[in-house]
Amino acid sequence: MENSELRIASRSSPLALFQTNKVINRLEEIHSDWSYSIVPITTKGDKNQSTSLQNLGQTGIFTKALDDAILAGKADIGVHSLKDYPTNIPKGLQLLAVLPRDGHLDAFIPGGIAKSKDEKLTLLSGSPRRRAFWLNKYPKHNFKDLRGNMLTRLKKILASDGGIVSAPGLERINLLPDNAELLDWMLPAPAQGVIAVIGREKDSEVEELVGLINHFQTFACAQIERDFMSTIEAGCNAPLGALCQPHNDGFIFNGALISLDGQNKIMVSRLVSNYQWKDAGSVAARELLNNGGYQLMQEIRALQPKDILCLKEIDEEQRALALEMGLKLHDLEVLNLVPKSFQISYSKIAIIGSYFGAKQLKNSINKLPNNLWIVGQKASNLLCDFGYRGNIRTFKNSSELLIAYENEKCDSAVYYGAKHTSQKWAVFGIKHVITYVNRENPPRLARQKWDAILAFSPLGVQSAFRYNDFSKNTPIICIGARTADTVAIMDFERVKVASKPNFMTLLQTLKNELK
Repeated sequence: MENSELRIASRSSPLALFQTNKVINRLEEIHSDWSYSIVPITTKGDKNQSTSLQNLGQTGIFTKALDDAILAGKADIGVHSLKDYPTNIPKGLQLLAVLPRDGHLDAFIPGGIAKSKDEKLTLLSGSPRRRAFWLNKYPKHNFKDLRGNMLTRLKKILASDGGIVSAPGLERINLLPDNAELLDWMLPAPAQGVIAVIGREKDSEVEELVGLINHFQTFACAQIERDFMSTIEAGCNAPLGALCQPHNDGFIFNGALISLDGQNKIMVSRLVSNYQWKDAGSVAARELLNNGGYQLMQEIRALQPKDILCLKEIDEEQRALALEMGLKLHDLEVLNLVPKSFQISYSKIAIIGSYFGAKQLKNSINKLPNNLWIVGQKASNLLCDFGYRGNIRTFKNSSELLIAYENEKCDSAVYYGAKHTSQKWAVFGIKHVITYVNRENPPRLARQKWDAILAFSPLGVQSAFRYNDFSKNTPIICIGARTADTVAIMDFERVKVASKPNFMTLLQTLKNELK
């Protein structure tokens, strides 16, 4: 590695930086001849602080951006709270090391005005697990969501009846109040309190460098807990707790699955010898499933929205619309949109097919003709904000626009937008001016099992499926026939095309398919 420098991807929150610096300090103890730099990363979860985590859509909400930086060669390793990291590690990456666990308990923090737990309290927590365990013990209490960094969360809690957070998180940045109550009866999230280092596969130099700081006992305990969760197929939205601790010459494991209202709890406990640890989590999970856990997981899933992989980033209005229909969209951008230089051509009509296409015309507003035909109200609003004062006609989709164009026998039109589009504009006598190029941005997802996938373009499909291995039985709903043809070539069995190429129809087609 050049200059013996290790670049470390990290979120910029105080807790994340504390954890990253703790890894750096440990590395410096062993490799003092190396230099270490932090590559600050903003994740999807950092950008959106208002939406509930369980509704935000999580394709690695706090982790994927760090993974992308490593895979792109912008960083060599990333530091994470292991409880936030997917149990299925994305292709091309591996877990290199964990530090010794410095705590695992959750903490109840009373509000600014002391109240008795016998009262009907409204507490704050963003974790279904914490809520369920608490309601099992205090069924008369209510909960509201809790978002933000640790300092923000603490301020919100102190202004309420109280709340529940991870004790290690607050302790690491010296924010745990003296009156906090450690909840030793509440099983933590799998790998809670464990700081982990993720790096590239087959990077032997970094693997050897970082591997020396790995703490085996913590690694084994965390792996047992994560295998337990993975086998039950319970993500972070499921009320599942797990704790493995060293015991004599082996380990002792306790796990529990609990209903969302806290009224039904199934537990499992096992002693694990040193030579059994690699299978212990899966064995414990199968025992719990066979003792009623399978039925309980079915009941939990029935109360939660379907998990849909959406191959396009969406806005909050679209996310809320989907949730109202019982669909949780895990959205991601599978294409990079790269602006290109261009010139405005003479025409009677200018056609813009997307919001991003509209953005490219900001510096050309005064050169546009007096008639704009635009796909989407957001794109229309943006051009008005840029100062366009001509006539605007807004269409729901490009097909509707082209029908109007043919019926009205219009002429002299220019389309300004992407190189790859859903329409062949030249067939209609419309000049195509390229203002940006779609390029593949292939994601490597930890999660491969989805209730369905929403697809928006052939190139987007090719990008999303390049490094992922989704089940061929996954329902895939496509916005157009060309996209569906691309999916069909890949031998997927359940491919549907929305009757109209718009977002609402796409969701309704999906809803009908999942009935």
